[in-house]
Amino acid sequence: MNISRWLLPFTSAVDMRALDAVVRLAESHGATLVAMSLITVPHESRSQGVRLEYIQQSKDFLEAVQYKAARQHVPLERYEVFTADVFRSLKLLVHEQNCSSVVLVSRGEKDSLLRRHELKHLLDALPASLVLIRLPAHTQPAWLTSGLRRLRGQQGDLNQAPDMPALEEPSWIRTEEPSRVGFMGKGPLSP
Repeated sequence: MNISRWLLPFTSAVDMRALDAVVRLAESHGATLVAMSLITVPHESRSQGVRLEYIQQSKDFLEAVQYKAARQHVPLERYEVFTADVFRSLKLLVHEQNCSSVVLVSRGEKDSLLRRHELKHLLDALPASLVLIRLPAHTQPAWLTSGLRRLRGQQGDLNQAPDMPALEEPSWIRTEEPSRVGFMGKGPLSP
């Protein structure tokens, strides 16, 4: 049995809803997630080193994805890479880690796991098959959602944490081979 290995790259903006969607999708396809946090080392000012906030975001991402994968029983490998060239590193890591696909998440204009320019660059030069999850761009804050529920007199799901909004299904999911582009509507993915 050939187990799919999906590379999940991260450079910025830990997005818990995106991680939920990725982990649920990996679980439904029996894929192993290879979470890869890429910390950018500046070219010109190596003497200054990496900003501490980037290292902390990386740690937060790796811990969050480990927690979510453990809850869903999704096999996970975690890596942290310091690099001056994110795109070159991603291409190398896809091959070194034997990943069949790269998982990207889009939330409109909002950064989600990758910076927008990195996401666009990867879409232009795919190093492997692509699993693209598109989530709604605008969501209501949890405090607003719970406040609206109280105003309506409705009680939320007791199993859901009070500070977490209910998960929505992605508005569309796209998978493709590197050489062809195809869109799929909301529903099950084809292998």
